Amino acid sequence: MRRMLAALAVIGLACAPANAMDIGQKGSAALLSGPIKDGDEFKLRDFLARPEAAAIRVIYLDSPGGRIYPAREMARQIREKGLATVVDASRARCESACTGLFVAGTRRLYINAGAIGDGDAKTKRGLGFHEGNVLHNTGRHGYSGAATSAMVNIYYEMGVPGAASLITKAEYNTMHHVSAQTALSLGIATALSGP
Repeated sequence: MRRMLAALAVIGLACAPANAMDIGQKGSAALLSGPIKDGDEFKLRDFLARPEAAAIRVIYLDSPGGRIYPAREMARQIREKGLATVVDASRARCESACTGLFVAGTRRLYINAGAIGDGDAKTKRGLGFHEGNVLHNTGRHGYSGAATSAMVNIYYEMGVPGAASLITKAEYNTMHHVSAQTALSLGIATALSGP
């Protein structure tokens, strides 16, 4: 019996997502940081179900993106709770699948983004978009039409179709960052200051 329990514990640790998203709360603000992994949708659901989470009004995002399907479910949870989302481009990034979380906000604040230029692929701050990718059997990443379509579907579901126009601005292996003015003009951001 002990061996079986030990084996189950090892399997549980091996199956736990490495570097899963960190979720924390300070007063009326929550912070979601790190890559989006399978299972993070349940982590966010449980976090938002805590009695203390009733005070949350805004979610700060800092993520390089990750898995699209958990991101879609997380976006739905953010929208259902009526939360605002914030990306502070002076120190944080929201790229790839994270942009699905950002557009879920009932108010979307893209702050301190004055230094971000449209198309900037080198910066590691601000909002970043690209085509979907998939890990092939060879261990190499490549373009995925299904992943691209899934991201477009999130943008439309959240009522922010302007984001869909940016997804093809960069190939799957690079990033297209957007300026504050572009994010505002396309309806991706609702304000450039706040919260």
